[in-house]
Amino acid sequence: MIIYVHQGGSDRVELTEVLIKEGVAYQECKVESVRELGTASYRLVEIQANLPEVEYTQRDVEARAWRLPSGKLIISDMDGNLEQIVSPLPR
Repeated sequence: MIIYVHQGGSDRVELTEVLIKEGVAYQECKVESVRELGTASYRLVEIQANLPEVEYTQRDVEARAWRLPSGKLIISDMDGNLEQIVSPLPR
């Protein structure tokens, strides 16, 4: 899994806290890229972890998903930007 988050953002905190809580080893790499949102710009950090990618459909939106040991899913857009961390729906 490779996910991009804002260097000082709450998405980075949320993702790293979940990975630590789940006991998943990860590493962070600074990225030479900046994301422009409105009038602000944010430096990005790449979070890498060895998690299995799973099949995931989110209505008409293309997304990717990785399964945590607890069964929760880390969802990203197709560019690798963190979208959300969710518990899967029961089948």
